[in-house]
Amino acid sequence: MTRRWLLVFSALLLFARGADCGGVYQRTKDGGSLIWNSSPSQGDVATWSGSHDANGYATGYGTLTWYKRERAIVTGSNIASTPKGSVELGHYTGKMVRGKFEGQVVSVDVKGKTSHETFLDGGTVGDRVAGPRPDRIAIADQPRGEPTSRNPETEPAAAGPPLHERRSEKVSGGPIESAHGESAQAVMTPPSSLRVPMVAAAIAPRTSVPLAPSEPSPSPAAVEPVVRNRIIADFREQAQSVFSRVGDATGNFHEIDRLDAVQELPTPVSESVDSLMDRARDFRAKLGYETALRECPVETQTTDALSVVDQMTRNIAGSDAAKATNKVSEFLTNNPEPLAASQRSLWRYLKSVRSLCNRLEKQADVHLQQAQLLVSAGRMGDAIREYQEAYRIFPTPATAEKSRQLQENSLGL
Repeated sequence: MTRRWLLVFSALLLFARGADCGGVYQRTKDGGSLIWNSSPSQGDVATWSGSHDANGYATGYGTLTWYKRERAIVTGSNIASTPKGSVELGHYTGKMVRGKFEGQVVSVDVKGKTSHETFLDGGTVGDRVAGPRPDRIAIADQPRGEPTSRNPETEPAAAGPPLHERRSEKVSGGPIESAHGESAQAVMTPPSSLRVPMVAAAIAPRTSVPLAPSEPSPSPAAVEPVVRNRIIADFREQAQSVFSRVGDATGNFHEIDRLDAVQELPTPVSESVDSLMDRARDFRAKLGYETALRECPVETQTTDALSVVDQMTRNIAGSDAAKATNKVSEFLTNNPEPLAASQRSLWRYLKSVRSLCNRLEKQADVHLQQAQLLVSAGRMGDAIREYQEAYRIFPTPATAEKSRQLQENSLGL
């Protein structure tokens, strides 16, 4: 039996096993852990901050975050495009045993409402109680690392989200923004007045929705030291892994001297960047913005830089060099230099793209200005050729549209 058939057979066994109980095991977004989905539906995506056992099942304490992938419709057609973003539905924290929650689980929905309840074999037992567990208040008042009377081996950690089988009630939590700007809670993004140059922008979502400066930032729920350290370690490890994958896909961030040398990231690599952005937002939500800056400044800056690489390569592949230029220029303005020597190749890559695009844009502008003069002189054929040359040098939707309209007008359409 081939390896492929073994994988298919194993997946069918997992599905069949879960179907008897009304749920299924599924892989987390990064493929690293198996977790129990008690109420599966199309588009379910999850991330797990904890570890997994030798068989791949999530185990120990951690936070499970559920997302719903949304398929966008390609403009002008009924064809669904490959989903690039997702809407967070909520997250919850507790102890996993073979991919299923056991014991008390603390949940927080997208509106920030906290509740807790007891799980047994992945399902709930008893009623759901609003608010944090009573002992959580005592934990919040203690200094970091101070021991408590609670037993971390038998009780769950920080606040987590509402239950997966009730995820539908969390979508109404307000504006959210995913890794590609589809929407994400404003609580994830600090006010622009609080952003620190070179570091703060590194953990901002790709399309930020800043809070009003007068609005206080909500404090994250207290997190047990063991879970806190695990979240930090996981983020650092994933940031390094994705940095290496993007480096491999770009020739170790080889400097760019031609626009056609910029290649769109392979889909698996692009999705790994999305997953890293999800984890960065999850990090801020659970441990706080200040903690992200203090504990992982290099990783948070790298995360945003990799996000820019992903967006920039897709913009250029989509013939929108202007959008790519704006994205790279904005990032480098806020982050002119890397925080660590290990990031220098990535910064050289981004700076080479910015330099190339700026130069090509100026060259294209010469042809655009000439095209306008030719239109005024009534030389439509020559004007069209100038627009086409400008588009070849520095492609943008605006130039393509001008060329199209001029051709239609010349034909009397």
